[in-house]
Amino acid sequence: MAIPFSRKLRLTSKPVLLAAALSVALTAVPTAILGASGGNADAREAFARAAQFRAERDVRSARIALLNAIKADPEWIDARVAQAEVLLKLGDGIGAEAEIDRAVQLGIDPATVRHLYGHAYFLQGKAQKARDELLTNDIPQQYQGYAARIMGKVALQMGDEQLAGAAYNRAIELDGKNPDLWVDIARFRFRLGDQAGATNAVDEAVKLDPVNVGALQYRGELMRFQFGLGAALPWFERALELDPNDIPLLSEYAATLGDMGRMTDMLAVARKIIALDGKNPRAFFMQAVLAARAGKYALARRLMQKTGGMIDNVPAVMLVQGIIEHAEGNHNAAADQFQRLIAIQPNNRQAHNLLARSLYLAGSAGDAVDILIPQVNRSGADPYALWLVGRALEDIGERRQAAAVMNRAAVHDFGRESAFMASAPLNVLRAEAQRNPNDARVVVPYIRALYNAADYNAAFEEAKRLQQGNRGASAAHILVADVATAMGNYDEALDALGQARRIRFSEPVMLRLVEVLRAKGDMQKAGEDLAQYLSYNPGNIAGLRWMAYAHLETGSWAVAAHILENLRQRIGDNDALLMAGLTQAYTGLGETEKAIAAGQIAYHVQPSSPVVTHLYGLALLQDRDGQKKAVSLLKKAVEIQPDNMVYRKSLQSARAKQQSSAVAGAD
Repeated sequence: MAIPFSRKLRLTSKPVLLAAALSVALTAVPTAILGASGGNADAREAFARAAQFRAERDVRSARIALLNAIKADPEWIDARVAQAEVLLKLGDGIGAEAEIDRAVQLGIDPATVRHLYGHAYFLQGKAQKARDELLTNDIPQQYQGYAARIMGKVALQMGDEQLAGAAYNRAIELDGKNPDLWVDIARFRFRLGDQAGATNAVDEAVKLDPVNVGALQYRGELMRFQFGLGAALPWFERALELDPNDIPLLSEYAATLGDMGRMTDMLAVARKIIALDGKNPRAFFMQAVLAARAGKYALARRLMQKTGGMIDNVPAVMLVQGIIEHAEGNHNAAADQFQRLIAIQPNNRQAHNLLARSLYLAGSAGDAVDILIPQVNRSGADPYALWLVGRALEDIGERRQAAAVMNRAAVHDFGRESAFMASAPLNVLRAEAQRNPNDARVVVPYIRALYNAADYNAAFEEAKRLQQGNRGASAAHILVADVATAMGNYDEALDALGQARRIRFSEPVMLRLVEVLRAKGDMQKAGEDLAQYLSYNPGNIAGLRWMAYAHLETGSWAVAAHILENLRQRIGDNDALLMAGLTQAYTGLGETEKAIAAGQIAYHVQPSSPVVTHLYGLALLQDRDGQKKAVSLLKKAVEIQPDNMVYRKSLQSARAKQQSSAVAGAD
């Protein structure tokens, strides 16, 4: 359901003065002082401090002050309700419910706190109870906007997107200048795949309240999604200046630092989170990730145990738990974790590869093949998947099939990861798409099936129609770009990728841009786009590979070697193309010993690769004692790919050099 985009918004100024703070806090309390007590002097003093803390957005300190107010006068309703509001801000639904219950016992009209009850039940995951409270018809007018906003969150918790849309529309009518509402709408739009709409909504939240921590945090999350990790940090850091103890904000900040490779900084933030919340599972998880990356798997396991199983159903947690089991040789246990992960994320290629490896090492080579065959049988197969399937096929006696797969790996016939993988027969998908022509979740698989059937014209027509109806969804533009690229229509592909990039400059968009621009011969623009992507994502492996290869093409040997050595430290020596790139770079630098060492490793990993064989041969050619072997390797590269003129010229030059050396030696 569409949500109207309100533009009747204004900036507000909120000076933090004691008088204003007290006013803000008192107006937030949803009842007049009509309860069992009016609050004694000590309680009122503590309440005033809490009001100031709330105005300063320091809800943790406000909670302590309200505890003091309640201790001084346990029967003061306003203190109980204010404490419930603070606990809701802190995400403590159970504590908030207890305070509301006590306020009701003291005499407050339950209708005036139904919106708070609904919020508390939502935080506890009690969606039906929350719904029952929020949809009653006795909620006072001034709280109906709050109730509608929470109803939107509850509806999403229940999986009812239509009800959520209706609730948010109602909230806009009643409370359209609430920045928290626009943050919730942004999250809702993002869930629907409308990334552009999500950005517009959170921008409205920031305009309404430039110091709203939740709005700044989510703007950072969207910047991270849209442009990359580095783009998010200024937003998170700006929000942390306002509230340095906000745990959800600290968690997002720490996770981003970790993904950027700033592990020391991530660890410092994770420790701060634990100091604030000694049972915070996400902080312990981040520490476990750091331990696992350092190879300290026993420590990683102990840290994971401290999460208490609270986040075991989170995909990233399943992945790390599986990696820990795998690293410690518990391959069946690892396979169980990866199978759970795939059940949630069926298109996660890394999980498929890890599951297949675990099964292979557990002695189930046939099962490993079954896991990877769908990937291997299409364009974009992971090099590791090809290698593993080849080994597994050999183990089960299918040597002919194994040879075919290994030959693909040898010539690096991986393709690139495609946006297309049919999930059902074409006729079934066509019927579904005809019944639901405006449902992207139905139409996209149909387009994929048309693409796989090489019916590019029909696929392009459907993709363009989907794009027109989903301008805010990056995936819709990528579909158009992929079909256009397959048709050789590079201008159309670039236009679609430009639209996708404005929504989200992701790795898939970057890789496609580089590919299409290079196909058009525009190497400079490809390099510029790649450099911009890496400015936000400096640790991205795919981007760094392309950057290194671009420097190899231009003879910038030192830069290429530096990039590739850094990648080598991160992913090891078992990547044949990476090691071959290092071989070429060191050959160009005249560092023959290093070039030969790298080439030897690459050749050991993939001896049937013509690329590896050729570059290793060129490295050996620089060593007088290795010229004979160099000629042999270059000859092998030509035999594997006889039509490659570069390989043929290298072989001719090597033979001429060998002959010249022989003549010089005879003299």
